[in-house]
Amino acid sequence: MSRRRRRNVARVQDGFENIVARVGLGQKNLLAQSGYRRSRGLDRAELEEMYRSSWVVGRMVEVVAEDMVRAGISIQTQMPPEQVDELHRAWQAAGIPGRLADAIKWARLYGGAIAVLLIDGQDLATPLELDSVGQGAFRGLAVLDRHQVTPSQRRITELGPMLGYPAGYRVYGDNGLEGQFIHHSRALRFVGIELPHQLRLTEQGWGASVVERVLDRILALDSATYGSANLMLKSFLRVIQVKDLRRILAQGGPAEKALTKMMAMIGELQSNEGLTLLDAEDSFATHNWSFAGVYDALQAFAEQISGATGIPLIRLLGQSPKGFSTGDADLQTYYETILTAQEDDLRGPVALLLSVLARSLWGTAPPDGLSFTFNPLAAPSALEKSQIATADAQAVAALFGAGIIDEAQALGELRDTGRLTGRFVHIRDEDIEAARAASEAPPIDELTPSEPALEDQDAPQG
Repeated sequence: MSRRRRRNVARVQDGFENIVARVGLGQKNLLAQSGYRRSRGLDRAELEEMYRSSWVVGRMVEVVAEDMVRAGISIQTQMPPEQVDELHRAWQAAGIPGRLADAIKWARLYGGAIAVLLIDGQDLATPLELDSVGQGAFRGLAVLDRHQVTPSQRRITELGPMLGYPAGYRVYGDNGLEGQFIHHSRALRFVGIELPHQLRLTEQGWGASVVERVLDRILALDSATYGSANLMLKSFLRVIQVKDLRRILAQGGPAEKALTKMMAMIGELQSNEGLTLLDAEDSFATHNWSFAGVYDALQAFAEQISGATGIPLIRLLGQSPKGFSTGDADLQTYYETILTAQEDDLRGPVALLLSVLARSLWGTAPPDGLSFTFNPLAAPSALEKSQIATADAQAVAALFGAGIIDEAQALGELRDTGRLTGRFVHIRDEDIEAARAASEAPPIDELTPSEPALEDQDAPQG
């Protein structure tokens, strides 16, 4: 036993043990000799080779990143519906969902990445001041993984959630921003797996790759898969027993040539005619390999990877549920995990991006009540969309009939619901403006001056 493992075992002084049966971590048995060694981590080249060659690693890295931005957001604000639509269109036009997915993806692969806010006319090394974002100034996001930047030795000292993290990042590499220093307020920071403080210091403030935790399970799955593939090549074996084979091989010469010629003829006849030509004293037999249990072993390795990553098999491997399970419960649990990650990792960046994007669109700050929610990942069926659209239409009609909202507000609410259901999407801005203008127009009796009564016109004057 190594010195390190002896120390690990010596620390375990309490717990169940049976001295006679040698059961327990304090006894000399196989389990007590097990332990964990300090991981050196995977370097960039190893991670990149795994990402390029292993489809399981690719799915681990990409699925969560894509799902965190796939459904989009719903914006709640006091702005007119046409401005909300304009903000949604600008969000997509700026490529924000794709760049956020890239940042999350490379953070999961390498352990860390940043998405830099590109604002025209501003120095990246200076703190971001939202009120200084001019109209049309936002140019999108530039994604840099942890190997393209070096965190500053200075730490954030302002009280807040980023206390103690790097105050900025120096950019390296051929990426268009090389040599520049980026202030932390302009960098949206993402990590793969958050590490304790001491481990985080060894990683220059970054986290760990999601691949590291499941590396042994990935190797087990790949080894079992390739081993099974090799078994397929040996699944049907043919055996020929030749009399005096050792003597023939030892003698060599004409006898060995005759044997070689016979084996070539057997192979040719088996391929063409299915015949096996043998001497009367020779024998021929076939052996089939049983693959019982191979699939169960592969399934067990895949399930361990699924459990380690938190991604259900139906999303990780595209594998349909077996037995009576529909997979809905697994997906629902996974979607709740994604929502938790969105609230933890994306709410702050998305709120900042909406504020910057609104100023870039209109040159003014968004309303104080601007908020958003992450749309659910579980897409409703056609029947559910129809039921939701009907319920929304009835609710809006009831509010309009009660006089709580006007026609323009009703049209705007109906169009907003169309983002989920696909209904009422053909309501145009012109329709809403026409309804608003009609509701704001004064009554007709206020536009036409009242005329004197007829009897007053016929009455004699003076």
